[in-house]
Amino acid sequence: MKVTVERAALLKSLGHVHRVVERRNTIPILGNVLIRAEDSKLSFKATDLDIEMRETVSAEVGPPGSTTVPAHMLYEIVRKLPEGAQVAIESSGDRAVMAIRAGRSRFTLQTLPESDFPDLAAGEITKSLKQKAAEIKRMIEKKAFAI
Repeated sequence: MKVTVERAALLKSLGHVHRVVERRNTIPILGNVLIRAEDSKLSFKATDLDIEMRETVSAEVGPPGSTTVPAHMLYEIVRKLPEGAQVAIESSGDRAVMAIRAGRSRFTLQTLPESDFPDLAAGEITKSLKQKAAEIKRMIEKKAFAI
């Protein structure tokens, strides 16, 4: 997998996705984000087995591929890169590492295989509920203190 993407777009997507990942996990793969590069898109998926978040960003994709890397570490690296930088992400299937390059910065992260990442297959929704948005907002606000 080889991808080049603008830092701001990457940071925005990672900012959303990394929040789903808990910092302390008993299952190592749940600390990672799944990265998949294909068809001029870079997609991210993270889960805590209760919630699953997906984001997609446009990117220049060389050979397509996918892997998983520690979510919070990747987010912190991208956050500290200079504004306007082009971020190059490269990973090969034979090595368990992913290289990140932007300007003079070089990072290497350990990866876990995509096959270890849990797939929360969405089932068919059999029930529906119609409610006004203002009413749903009011219900959530009444219970937000308990979250």
